[in-house]
Amino acid sequence: MAPELPLPEPTTPVPTEPATLEALEPSSPPPPQPSELTPFEPIGPTVPLSPVVGALVSAANQNSKGGDLDSAAASIERAIRIEPRNANLFYKLALLRLQQSKPRLAEDLAKKSALLASTDNTLKKHCWLLIAHSREMQQDFAGAKEARAKADSF
Repeated sequence: MAPELPLPEPTTPVPTEPATLEALEPSSPPPPQPSELTPFEPIGPTVPLSPVVGALVSAANQNSKGGDLDSAAASIERAIRIEPRNANLFYKLALLRLQQSKPRLAEDLAKKSALLASTDNTLKKHCWLLIAHSREMQQDFAGAKEARAKADSF
């Protein structure tokens, strides 16, 4: 029988704890804090609304203040069915979707609002600031920078 040889020391340390999924994934930068996101101030309607749409917007504002964002969004969606080319309604719905933590949908609605706001440069600027904010929420910082530059052009 051959003499026992000592086993070589392992060259890589043996983990004492089991590997977790987080340890295996590459680390991503932490999400931006609200103070680091693009600031924007929501604006009010810039065009007069019909009485029915005005009532729906008023109901949406009340629901939003009360924290019922789903009902507020439903009211704005009904208003959009009445006035489908009203850029302010799409902007308002984009704001609600952003509050509901749906940045991709908010971005799409803000783009639609910017397209419909043909000569309203104030609304266009606010739409692009909202787009920048939603892109930052999606970790698309390069896209947010482009959106801010577009907003500055108005």
